[in-house]
Amino acid sequence: MTTTFLDDADVERLTKRTRLAAQRRALDRMGVRYLTRPDGRPIVPRVAIERLYEPAPAAPPQPNWSAL
Repeated sequence: MTTTFLDDADVERLTKRTRLAAQRRALDRMGVRYLTRPDGRPIVPRVAIERLYEPAPAAPPQPNWSAL
């Protein structure tokens, strides 16, 4: 079963940082959205990481103007 948020070890593995401020800076640089707990620890929703690896949406089809 997967959890909604990354655990502390996951965040540390993802950022390669142990200090909380350094983890937040690394997440900011990676463009990962997160919340901050009152103790300063970043809370990273699993979906924030999954979105980084989604394929870009395909461009909508363009009309064939030459056919008009």
